[in-house]
Amino acid sequence: MKKITIIKSMAAPLLIDNIDTDIISPMAGLTNGDSDNPFSSVEKYAFAAIRYMDGDVEKALLNPDFSLNDPLYSKAQILITGENFGCGSSRETAPAGIYALGIRCIIGSTFGDIFFNNCFQQGILPVQLDHDIIVALAEQCGEGEFVVDLPDQKLTLPSDTVINFEVNEFRKQSLLKGMDDISMTLIRVAEIKNFQQNDRLKRPWIYL
Repeated sequence: MKKITIIKSMAAPLLIDNIDTDIISPMAGLTNGDSDNPFSSVEKYAFAAIRYMDGDVEKALLNPDFSLNDPLYSKAQILITGENFGCGSSRETAPAGIYALGIRCIIGSTFGDIFFNNCFQQGILPVQLDHDIIVALAEQCGEGEFVVDLPDQKLTLPSDTVINFEVNEFRKQSLLKGMDDISMTLIRVAEIKNFQQNDRLKRPWIYL
């Protein structure tokens, strides 16, 4: 996955509460993909129920009320969301579909726990801020670019207001290096092998 350092982009508002992973990544997007690449349809079907008129992916008539269909936000890398975003089932394709639409940072007041953690595995930075702040951010969408500075953990608004945000240090380093959990673990493969070798000498019965 690509590294994240500083994201400078328009922020698209999607202030609908309780958007679950079935909306973000409907089952059709999991069953209609290429057999060699089950993720091939995640972009096409992402947010299908609210992205297309009547949720009809095949007709592909875009819903003008869905912010990412607005030319103003067509290249947005930041999404401002309603409460409890990403609730529901634990679909890894949910953040994968959002990533495929070009989003690298999601800012909301509350998230589904599993979705929140899955975002880091797909190269997306989820930022959690108070509800009142989210409302204030949404009011500035369309007024200029937002700047998300991951190294300094700062969000700068079009009004030049600066907001600090928290992020787990391990997750932060993963995004800065462009690595998921497996890649981060493999950095220490020499230490792992050394531990296993020593452990075999200390507890040989474990390895029978």
